[in-house]
Amino acid sequence: MTSLDGLQSHFQHYILEEDPTFLREIAGADDAYRQTRLGVYYTAYRLRLVAALAVDYEILQALVGETRFGEIGLAYVQVRPSKFRNLRWYGAAMADFLREDARFKDEPLLSQLAEFEWAHGLAFDAPDAPHLSFDELAAVPPEDWGDIQFIPHPSMQMVTPNWNVVDIWHAHKDGSEVPEAISSEQPNVIAVWRKDYKSYFRTLESDESLLWQTLANGTGFGVACAELAASSDLNEEEAPLRAAQLLRGWIDEGWIQAYKIP
Repeated sequence: MTSLDGLQSHFQHYILEEDPTFLREIAGADDAYRQTRLGVYYTAYRLRLVAALAVDYEILQALVGETRFGEIGLAYVQVRPSKFRNLRWYGAAMADFLREDARFKDEPLLSQLAEFEWAHGLAFDAPDAPHLSFDELAAVPPEDWGDIQFIPHPSMQMVTPNWNVVDIWHAHKDGSEVPEAISSEQPNVIAVWRKDYKSYFRTLESDESLLWQTLANGTGFGVACAELAASSDLNEEEAPLRAAQLLRGWIDEGWIQAYKIP
């Protein structure tokens, strides 16, 4: 007689991999009947995973419809078996899956919308951390400003779609007419973050995007200002003022956790 542990292990292998070894443990007249009985559990497991994906990708499902989203979800389950004890993280690879899989890679809007939705979840679920205040920053001695480095808040996410995912997202959220899907040559840089237990997002201007990327990579403020002047229409006097203006806005929105001076 097979032990309970053995039965459970064989059952799991059938649910995950359709391993036929477990069929002989099921009562029934023939394999077809046994497969029908086991198929209830095999199918239910996958449908529950698809249902979990629909929670994370509400707008993607609204865009493509429940039927096609079910097809996408089942294809994802087949290619990306769950390795998580917490379903919250199961859909982490959806954008990559849609970007790479031959069945969907010719529709880049799908992967970009999935990436945008996942960024909302990451921002909301990010670890709690303090936010840098303007008073803290104002206390930095002027001679140290050239070297000061900034640490982004853990909730900060950046996505760079070149399709109008924001307009489509808004339309589905508001129940308004969904715009035609259009792409642009240059990607948009969109910041997604958490503030007061709610996720927010906005599109960054080109110079703001450049400065954020530079500072988020650990570059000192003085060098970042010089790079901003060299890569924009701002001169060496205007760049630090623009950088300070942007920095103040980021602090007010809670984008920065802390600073350090090497």
